[in-house]
Parts: sequence; C-alpha cells; structure tokens
Amino acid sequence: MKKITKQFLLSVFSMTALLFVGCQEEPALTGQSTIEVAQNVTSTVAFVAPLAATQTVNEKAAGKYQYKLNISNAQPVDIYVDVKLKSGTATRGTDFDFDEHLLIKAYTTSVTGNISILSDLVFEPTENFVLEIGGDVNISNASIPATTISFNIVNGLSDNLDLKFNFNKSFVDGTTARTLCGIGYDMDFYVLDADLNDTGIYQAAASGCPEILTVSPAKFPNGTYHIYYDIWDAHGLNTMNTPEFTIPITVDYFRGGGNPASNGTFAQEAIFAPTSKTVAGSKFEFVITIVVNNGVFTLKNSVPTTVATLKTVNTVLDAIKEARMNNKK
Repeated sequence: MKKITKQFLLSVFSMTALLFVGCQEEPALTGQSTIEVAQNVTSTVAFVAPLAATQTVNEKAAGKYQYKLNISNAQPVDIYVDVKLKSGTATRGTDFDFDEHLLIKAYTTSVTGNISILSDLVFEPTENFVLEIGGDVNISNASIPATTISFNIVNGLSDNLDLKFNFNKSFVDGTTARTLCGIGYDMDFYVLDADLNDTGIYQAAASGCPEILTVSPAKFPNGTYHIYYDIWDAHGLNTMNTPEFTIPITVDYFRGGGNPASNGTFAQEAIFAPTSKTVAGSKFEFVITIVVNNGVFTLKNSVPTTVATLKTVNTVLDAIKEARMNNKK
C-alpha cells in the first residue's frame, strides 16, 4: 500500500514539472514575445495654415503657428526630434518662441509643433529667424530629414494711444514732508466729446495716482475729445499748514511700437491748473484735447481749439456733474 502511494506521488511531480517547462517555453516557441519594427519609415512636415516655409508677419498680429511632423508607420518606441534655431536677428523669448523638443510617442504617427510670434511693443527694425526641424534623427529603420521654417517679423504699431495723467507733488505740511499721492489726494479725468458732453468713459476717473487712459478704436472712434479734470477728494490739503502751491498736471503719451521720438509728455496750461487751496468738486478745468483720425492721434492745448471759450459755458459744468454722478467709486 505504501509503495503504491510513493509511485503515484512521483508520477504527479514529474507531470507537474513537465507542464511548468512547457509553459515557460511556449512564448519562445510560438513567437509571441517578438517585437516587430516597421522598416523604411518616411517622414513629412505638414504646415497648418497660415504657416508656410517662409513668411513675413507683422508683430501686431502676434499669435501661434503650428505644423505636424508625420511618420509613415508607427514605431514600438518613442522618437525624439529636436527643433533648432539656425539663425536670425530676432530674440527668442521676446520676439518669438517655439517647441524645442518634439516627441512622437510609441505606436503613434504624428506630433504637433508650435511657433509663437510675440509682441514686445518696442520700436524695432524688421527681424528674422530660421528654425530647423529634425535632421539629426537617424534610427536603423527610419530617418527624419531636416525641414526649415523662416520668419520675417515687421515692427507692429499699436492701435492704441496710452495716456498717463500725473498730478503728484511733494510739499511740506508744517515740518512734515508729504506727497499728494501719499495723503490720498484724488484727481479724476473725464472724457467729453466735441460738444462737451459726457462720453461715459471713466477709466481715468478711478482712484489711481497717476490715472491711466487707453485711447482705443473701440471706445474712441474718429472725432475730437476734450479731457477735463475734477478734484474728487482733496483729502484736507486746503486745510494743511502749507503755503498755497500750484498742482501742475502733465500727460505722458505713448504708443506701443512707435518711434520713441513720437512719445513724450504734454504739460497742461498753467491757467487751468488747480492749487493746494482748491476745494474738491469746486473746479472743473481743461487738460488736453485729443483728435482721432483713422489711427492718427493729435494732441492739442486750448489755443487751436474752441475749448478756451467754451470752458466757461454751463455745458461743461453739467457734463462733469453728470459724469461725477455716473462714475461709481
């Protein structure tokens, strides 16, 4: 009885071992573990409109350009492709940027590359750059020949005119040195139309020191605009222990991408300037006139316009009061 049991167990162990070896060898015998690599793979670069091999773009039309790098057959491994800056006068990170490394993932056949044209709003001559895609990828079964893309970037002139209204001033309160901005002195600048009506443009009538105004085509169609100031809050300046002084208003004007010689500072005429004794809400005076004509901006003082005579008309007073009422702070 014992001998039969031993022989039976020995037979079972032998069969188990045979089955185990068979399972281990089966993938190799059937070829299931083999990785097949596609041969004679070719590549193409497809430009996504409006991208072309060579183009000239205006910096003002900043944006993204794309292309697709395609291979004819998917591979079982990742393929890495570098994009190189070959030459150019433009500066990467300021004038343009691009995807430097592309990855075609295993078992896929394409990747999208990006090129960005940036707007730095700096007056510059025409600049250029050339990119090279691939050229250094050469695996045993595929190669990616070099493809170049060229850009010429033309200086872009902003559609907007940016104005900064400055009214800060240092003074001494008794023996204490102070500034208007420091004490919270608040001066607003309202935009009136050619007939001295409130336009509802209150960007420069906030709580800034200085105040900022963007003259854009959307808000300033062709026409004439007059800027008047309003002392919203003198913050007790007229009661401080300081001799009376004039508060001059200057207007810095700047157009992005424009010749620096076209930018500068406009000084308000002295006869319209407030003083430290002017009470808030008691005086509304002329600062500057802006004439907009098809993208051309002209700044004027009171002399060549009718503002000098109209400024005392009740229309101005009513317009500023209306603007004050509508301008919620």
